[in-house]
Amino acid sequence: MTQDTIKEFEETKLLLTEADKKFDDLISHLSKIKEEYKNKMVMASEGTRFSQFNQEDFKNFLNEPYAIIPTSKMDEWFVVVPKFVKMNLGWLDHSTESFNVFRVNKFINWLGEIPDDLNNKFKFKEKLPLTVFDGMLLAGKHQEEAWNRYNKFLTKREGKDKIKIKKGREFYLIAELLNDGILPFIPQSVENSDLDDSFDHMALTDWQQDIWNRDYVQKALEKFIEYGAIGVYWAFSAGKSVFGSIMCKYIKGRKLVVVPTIMLVEQWQERLAELGVTDTEVITYNSFGKAQNKEYVLTIYDECHRLPANTYSRFSTIKTKYRIGLSATPYREDGRTDFIFALTGYPVGLDWNDLIKLGIIEKPDIRLFIVQTRTDKINKLRELLQIVKKTIIFCDEIDFGKRISSLFEIPHVYGQSTKRLEVMKEAETCVVSRVGDEGVSLPELERVIEIDFLFGSRRQEGQRLGRIFHGKEKGEHIILMTEEEFVNYEKRLYAIYEKGFKIEVVRVK
Repeated sequence: MTQDTIKEFEETKLLLTEADKKFDDLISHLSKIKEEYKNKMVMASEGTRFSQFNQEDFKNFLNEPYAIIPTSKMDEWFVVVPKFVKMNLGWLDHSTESFNVFRVNKFINWLGEIPDDLNNKFKFKEKLPLTVFDGMLLAGKHQEEAWNRYNKFLTKREGKDKIKIKKGREFYLIAELLNDGILPFIPQSVENSDLDDSFDHMALTDWQQDIWNRDYVQKALEKFIEYGAIGVYWAFSAGKSVFGSIMCKYIKGRKLVVVPTIMLVEQWQERLAELGVTDTEVITYNSFGKAQNKEYVLTIYDECHRLPANTYSRFSTIKTKYRIGLSATPYREDGRTDFIFALTGYPVGLDWNDLIKLGIIEKPDIRLFIVQTRTDKINKLRELLQIVKKTIIFCDEIDFGKRISSLFEIPHVYGQSTKRLEVMKEAETCVVSRVGDEGVSLPELERVIEIDFLFGSRRQEGQRLGRIFHGKEKGEHIILMTEEEFVNYEKRLYAIYEKGFKIEVVRVK
């Protein structure tokens, strides 16, 4: 060993010793903080109606600061968490002055929104290993049990391990299986002959390349290649529509994209044109007649939480080899959440907290102003607009929107408007009806103001909050409610609280 090597070894040893000491100091410091916190809680308890403060119980609380309570449904629990504990589990069922009560079920589990240290607390029952393929329920040795349980969807047994599904009942059976916690999707992998050999992801623009290279995007691609049918349920601005657009370029043959609004038709067409995609139709959910007699290699259902509606579910019967569903809010308030998964495919989720840690989304500033009257809303809006920012004012009621448009001399975008997306891009401030709730991406957007809304709809609140995540910089989301609206429709705010975001509440005198 040379003299230089010995010297390097000694220097490295010294550095490691110093690192060990600093690590020990850090542990000691954290222990002191924890002890100080415990002492403060003990002191705070004095003078309250809690005359006895059990320190041992409090230590147990620090290790497990929540309560898990089964609901009346199979594989579903309430998780009760004190509000000062920063924990969110996907679906906030209700809230009191002191506690948040989350509902945990199979959907939250499928979408990966249960923290690892909590996941083993939920004992999901073992499910029958059933799958659906080519009009058949594949049951294996469980044929008899499957026949007895799902007989209303089935017509006859085939051999010892399969059961033929009644014509037109396949998606209903899948929904029933999903309701029982079974993921019945069998891999029907994408064929190599359907992949475009000339596709070069290096030719994507910088921002497309950035999204395409993300680990979770590549995992979604792997699942799609494996299953041929997936639902992608990422947060707003995480890259769902970019992923879908690139898949339209990557897959050969005729494609179809179904969206809820004309404005999203325009947006998808812009993105596909930017990628040089010319073999993809983009239509709304109201245009089934344009696609019902055609065949497609790939169909993409944007905002696929709409798909289970009575008037839209027929799109699930489109002749398509592969399918992809996209939504940041995969739940419905009519009890048809199962069908979102049934009509799209294998669920691919991602926790919002993971995206925040990766720096892909940033928590916006969120404020709720509670006023007395609609006139007070107008006055508060006037005050807010004195600070000039790129702003969308959401207003459900068309007449109220027209009044705001006239008062502030700003464009009004609603159902009868033309060139909606162009207007929203060019205007510094505009008032928009619910036609702008979903999917609209404006990189320059800095502020969203809600002045009128669809009662207690959590999904609408989540979607409108999502518009601000598409901005380049940290934005602000402002809600204007009367006291009466706050009392009646506070539950829509759960869409914000359940993501761990804080709302600053200001009562305007």
